[in-house]
Amino acid sequence: MTTRPPNSDSRQPGLSGWDNAEHGPNVTGNATMDDPTWPVDLFPADLNRNTHETTPSMMDDEYWDLYPATLTTADLAKILRVGKPAMFRRLTSGLIPGHLVVGSWIIFKDEVRAWLESTSNQAPPGPPAAVDVLAAYPDELSYQDLMVLFGKAKQTIYIWLRSGEIPAYNAGNRWIIHKTQLRQLLRETSNQNVDESNSPDTPEQKR
Repeated sequence: MTTRPPNSDSRQPGLSGWDNAEHGPNVTGNATMDDPTWPVDLFPADLNRNTHETTPSMMDDEYWDLYPATLTTADLAKILRVGKPAMFRRLTSGLIPGHLVVGSWIIFKDEVRAWLESTSNQAPPGPPAAVDVLAAYPDELSYQDLMVLFGKAKQTIYIWLRSGEIPAYNAGNRWIIHKTQLRQLLRETSNQNVDESNSPDTPEQKR
């Protein structure tokens, strides 16, 4: 008969237990979830693994292949092992990369992966590697392309197009979206934007 060590907790950590937690289980010292390195250092990808399963590491392609190119908020919460309230706080603060498009958070898997890799204490210092989420799309996109890119239903995409939230051209019964304009929209809606008003590249500074 196995005797449980004193003060041990047999519960497996899950999403429901992390909604408002600022510290993970068994975290010692001053490490908190506000530390930029917390997703990699405090929450390994196989935290919930049992001894009879093999779970791909968060740094493996196989792990990321389990998720779509555009993550839902539930996907992101699962990857980061946090509850939705904590996740939304970090999206709003810009800690986790995302795009706020018409009040909806659009979260691209490749951007999240690049950010996570940049938080490793083994990574060279600097910002996350640049990611072009539009690289695989044609110069002229259709509404079907937007459905895939944003992970939204046809009805939602049409509402955004008709309201002008997404720049596009209505050629009869066909919507045409230029990639250059869509790329600009993603820049404007990114929570990673920095104030470039003092940049020497701005017209005011060039005079």
